[in-house]
Amino acid sequence: MNLKKTLLSTAVAGALTAAIATPVEAAIIDMDFVGLFTMLDPGGVVLQNTSYPYYGDATWGYGLRTQISGTMQFNTDTGAGTGTVVPFEFFNKGPATASGVAFQSIGNGLMLGNLGFNWNGTDITTQIVLDGSGLFGALAGGLPPVGATLDQASCAALPCVLPASDGVNKGKIPIGPVPIATSTFNTAGQTGVSTTLGQLSLGTDDGIGGSPMDNGPFSGFNANFDITSVTITAVDPGTPPVPVPAAVWLFGSGLLGLVGVARRRKRA
Repeated sequence: MNLKKTLLSTAVAGALTAAIATPVEAAIIDMDFVGLFTMLDPGGVVLQNTSYPYYGDATWGYGLRTQISGTMQFNTDTGAGTGTVVPFEFFNKGPATASGVAFQSIGNGLMLGNLGFNWNGTDITTQIVLDGSGLFGALAGGLPPVGATLDQASCAALPCVLPASDGVNKGKIPIGPVPIATSTFNTAGQTGVSTTLGQLSLGTDDGIGGSPMDNGPFSGFNANFDITSVTITAVDPGTPPVPVPAAVWLFGSGLLGLVGVARRRKRA
């Protein structure tokens, strides 16, 4: 009899747990982005990209800033994301081709980033601390619809921040507030050609945008990626919570009540 009561109690508890604890999947958001790449030397002075067409374009200082584009995917539950960057010409040595782009939200609007670049036959790893306050501020209002665009005009109503590189060269060619900006924080932890995102943490603030690279031809230089606009291309809201029907609660409480009655009769 005790065995039967135990099995009944276990079955009821299991049924209620399954009904109540229905997992809620995270929302996954896919985005296209456009932005600007800026390389700063160890003293914070901007490096001029001499490749065509950037060197001949006055829009961003004849190559002081390089126009970039790509994609991002962000998981609103885990705070993790991945991305791609369209290869871009750099210093007349062929395209800079990114790989393994990954980032992780660490709170206060900040994200740790890690990616690899192959340029001129050399593999370079790059770490960065991004400030995504503008993007997170927009997401706080709910999941965006496909086709929605978050750009610099949107920043008037959002907590967007200035790119750290806006302060170089006495404010020449400033970008202005952007949804995702490179911060002046450095990364800490293992760096180099074998770095993974999980090996990084938030480091010190040296006042220079980007985190100094420690390998490749630009050792000590700082790569800045400032995202001026993102457009939502897909939204997977996951599985919404499944409400527990009142009948389930009544059925479960009734069975538990019967178990209690049976136990009292046994003790009597």
